[in-house]
Amino acid sequence: MKIQFSRGRQNRILGLHRDDCGSAAIEFAIFAPIMVILILGTVEIGLDMIVDASVQLAAQQASRSGLIVVAPVAPATRASQAQAIAMNILQGWTNIGAQVSITELDFGSYGNGANAQAGIGNLGDVVSYNISVTMPGFSGIPQLFGIPTLTFQRNYLVQNESE
Repeated sequence: MKIQFSRGRQNRILGLHRDDCGSAAIEFAIFAPIMVILILGTVEIGLDMIVDASVQLAAQQASRSGLIVVAPVAPATRASQAQAIAMNILQGWTNIGAQVSITELDFGSYGNGANAQAGIGNLGDVVSYNISVTMPGFSGIPQLFGIPTLTFQRNYLVQNESE
């Protein structure tokens, strides 16, 4: 049995495939989430690059404190001076939940690699600086990919100036 439609109803049914009302809303609903994720991901990468550059700068400035010839005035030590310099640069990131770790290892000399000690060392000593910043992502995009925290780290090996 064949269903018969009236001429007017048949024209309306056949005309539906040419009707594009609402297609912009459907396209927006499909592509908007993708575009939002791409934009947030771009902002996240940019902010992460700023944090990474801050850690780089802090490590460079902290390691320079070991390169100066003049020993710090007591009670300050080279270690406290280097940590103060690095924390001054990284303080802004701790305000938003970042954890900053600054460690120094004194190797004594280049040939004394197995006997590292904690501390900044004396004049002429070889010192390794390790600065690490651990923080959650800014936008939540890293968490979507299973990365709960981001770690930015720099290591420097310098020899303190000797007199």
